[in-house]
Amino acid sequence: MDRFFSRMRVKARRLDSRDKLEPGLTVSFEDPADFLEVITPARVRILKEIDGRAVAIFTLAAALSRDPSAVRRDVALLESKHLVRTRKVANPGHGSRTLVERVAGAIELSATL
Repeated sequence: MDRFFSRMRVKARRLDSRDKLEPGLTVSFEDPADFLEVITPARVRILKEIDGRAVAIFTLAAALSRDPSAVRRDVALLESKHLVRTRKVANPGHGSRTLVERVAGAIELSATL
């Protein structure tokens, strides 16, 4: 908890001095086991691949050399933890496709023992 308040004090000082803060997201896990359940190497690769842009699930799966259904499951879990968001868009002549994007440019994840 001390690290949280320390980070917030630094941000408050920057705001007081009228510095601009980079938009970001901080997710803290009380139990490291929860952290390890959510953040796997495959999911980290997803977060890195969609840095700053929206990517279709099939494009993402191809870029990561993974099965689209496995990527879809990982994206659903990341979305349930509010790390990514998805949206359906028209795919002319083929119905629709799902785009995935990070909720923030910078995501900080932490777990405390």
